[in-house]
Amino acid sequence: MKQLFSYLSLAICCLTLTAQPGGGQSLHDRQARQSPDWFRRGLTYQVMPRSMSEAGTLKGAEAHLERLRDLGVTTLYLMPVNVADTDMDQAHWSPRQIRSGYNDPRNPYRAADYFHVDPEYGTDQDLKDYIDHAHELGMKVLLDLVFFHCGPGAQVLRQHPEYFEHEEDGSVRYGRWRFPVFDFSRQDTRAYFKTVMKYYIADFNADGFRLDVADRIPLDFWEEARAQLDAFRPGIVLAAEGTKAENTLYAFDANYGWPVCRSAMSNLLKKSLTDMEGCDASTIRKAHEEYTGQRPIGTLSWNFTENHDISTDCFPYRHEQTRGYARVTLSKAFTFAIDGVPFLVNGEEICYDKTISMFGNKNAWIQWEAYSKLPKAVERTRNIREWMQMRRQYSSLTNGQTQWLDNDRPKEIVSFLRHDGVSEDVIFVGNFSDKKLTVNLSNGIKYELEPWGYIFRPVAR
Repeated sequence: MKQLFSYLSLAICCLTLTAQPGGGQSLHDRQARQSPDWFRRGLTYQVMPRSMSEAGTLKGAEAHLERLRDLGVTTLYLMPVNVADTDMDQAHWSPRQIRSGYNDPRNPYRAADYFHVDPEYGTDQDLKDYIDHAHELGMKVLLDLVFFHCGPGAQVLRQHPEYFEHEEDGSVRYGRWRFPVFDFSRQDTRAYFKTVMKYYIADFNADGFRLDVADRIPLDFWEEARAQLDAFRPGIVLAAEGTKAENTLYAFDANYGWPVCRSAMSNLLKKSLTDMEGCDASTIRKAHEEYTGQRPIGTLSWNFTENHDISTDCFPYRHEQTRGYARVTLSKAFTFAIDGVPFLVNGEEICYDKTISMFGNKNAWIQWEAYSKLPKAVERTRNIREWMQMRRQYSSLTNGQTQWLDNDRPKEIVSFLRHDGVSEDVIFVGNFSDKKLTVNLSNGIKYELEPWGYIFRPVAR
């Protein structure tokens, strides 16, 4: 914990820096904060160390770095690797952790010590080595930090119970997921977590953070932290597991893309159109227009169809298994084409359809060698590389606007252009149905699309 106490002093003494109100402007009339090019123009890959290798360690995950660089990954989002709570009292385990059946107390999202790597994953030096190696290969690393709650045996709870919310009888309050909840009305609680962030930047050279359940923590804390981090080391990325419209004004570089890429897309990827419960392809456009219309100009979202909360042994696993290759490929292409930053979870690039878990790795690590040779895995990997090549080549995909194109099959077809006036436009047309269709677009172009087929390519201006 080199320099830890100096960081804590700086955090406590530092003046609170917050952005000024927007003078009555609506959010949509204001500009989102400008994110670094490496994040905005890149591809994020979520790493679950427990599933990356049989050992489930940082060294096991590090062995994949060159392969991920070659895939087109630019940003690695590493799930929590700090020391997890070993308390065996299941009264303070989350329901999902219990249902997983591993009987392992080490939930990555139930911290015991924020300042060290859990021995399950390796050592503090192993984390430094992982980040250094990623940097040598031209990739950035975001660490996952959990500030809303911790484990009941956490060091900070023993040393500073005053940092937590309390019940009327004086006991520490246990909130959602049955974990102790921090009190962000206290300046010393806030100072503690700003210290944690600065520690990982200074001592581990982290490039930023994914912040767990960010919307349950006061936004003014994140704005204070952003101002201090910008002064400490400019260019740090903060990504919110949240959707608050105000997040991207000052604090965060991106929100989670729940409304468009998860909620609307998930409904459309059910087994058949008759299963859609009144949902059709037009709901994607509607969700996107509502989302962007309520947020600052240029707001980034992390675009995904899976993440660790979706793709675990607690739910029907991988869309590959439940929805099929063609539908999943269509959804993946959409996340690369729509405005925002595409986001993959480990294993998606090889169409992995078996169980993985964030609650243990016994018999739940990805069988890389066997799956990567399958024809659909080879094709998926090739697709991702091609999509990333387009993002590098056409700035319309990373800096441009989304221009929706009307079509004569709006219940089945999603169609839009990406345009920035600099590079060529890129068109996306997706058939969210199980029927072969001919579609006429409002720009005069006609396409024939196979069931769950798509067009994703540049078009002449």
